[in-house]
Order: sequence, then structure tokens, then C-alpha cells
Amino acid sequence: MIGKLRGFIDSISDDKCVIDVAGVGYVVFLSQKTAGFLRQFPREKEVSLTIETVVKEDAIELYGFASEVEKIWFLELTKVQGVGAKMGQKILSALMIEDLAKALISSDIKTFSQISGIGPKLASRLVTELKDSPKKLGIAVSTPINTQQISENKIASDALSALENLGYKKHDCLRVINFLIEENPKITLENLITSSLRELSKNKF
Repeated sequence: MIGKLRGFIDSISDDKCVIDVAGVGYVVFLSQKTAGFLRQFPREKEVSLTIETVVKEDAIELYGFASEVEKIWFLELTKVQGVGAKMGQKILSALMIEDLAKALISSDIKTFSQISGIGPKLASRLVTELKDSPKKLGIAVSTPINTQQISENKIASDALSALENLGYKKHDCLRVINFLIEENPKITLENLITSSLRELSKNKF
């Protein structure tokens, strides 16, 4: 079983990529969030993906994730009858993790029904079977923005400036930076920018 791949992106689309690992090209299925994350890197830069190997009767498929959180939710979603690996990735492409958690907590069937391929019965099954998943997985559904903390923190201010220069919206950057600083007050500028890009790419679509 393959749990991780490190290599260079040979080609990429919205739902899969080919990652070159020592001359071997692996086809890896992706959510749009992870695809967006990978597109931020130049082709000559090595990337790393967490992998879930799905064994079928007629194929072995690899599903890649830029973050462990996304993989955890993928595995949680695919526990539900009728949610296969491809559908799990489709849900992760359509919803930010925070919005996914909110929809489950509030039993919001409509949010899931709006995703192509999910009918009322499957949407109902999702909110019924996974209603306790956000709490179980420790996923917060909101993060208050402490703008004063960010303005007084040079590393946070520099990270905010760098992210805005890359075209990200200030509000989204503030929310992510605030969350990461709360998690790790001693985070370095490089790690803050890298982690912020990872979070912003998950929430981009």
C-alpha cells in the first residue's frame, strides 16, 4: 500500500495529476483544492502528497491530499454507503472543510443535494451518519479573527502582505493566519506562509 508520494508534477488537471517519482509516473486522483495547491508550485519543485490507496476488483487507485485534514475527511465521507472515493473527492472539491462541518452540524441536506451526483436520499444519509463527525474529529466551525494580534505581530504582518501580493483576499488571509498563530504562536514566517498557502488552497474553490 502506498501512503505517501514525493516527486515532481508531470501533468495536472482538476481531478488528477501524474507525479513523477524517480522516473515512475503515478496517476493520483485529487480534489480541486489539492489541485489548486499543487498548481502554485513550479514544475521543477518537488512536492509531497499524502496518499490513500483504494483497491478495487479491477483497479488500484491512488487518491492524493495536500493536507492530513483533507484525507481524514475523505476517509470519514467514504464510510457512508453510496459515497465512493470519487464522490468523496467531489464533496471535498465543492465544500470547504469548515462549510462541510457546518452543513453536518446543522443537518443541512440542501448543501449536499446541490453537489452533482448527490440526491436527497444520499444527502440525508450523509447528515445523519456524519452529524457527530465534526466534534469527533475536532474540527472547529469558526475561527474569530484577531486583527490586533496580527497587526502587532511582524511575522503575521509580513505573511499577510506576501499572501495579498499573491492575489488572495485580505479577509481569507486574516482568518487563516489567525488560526495558524493560535495553533502555534512561535511559528516562523516561512512556515506561516507555507501553511497559509496550504489552507487557502483547500478553501479556494
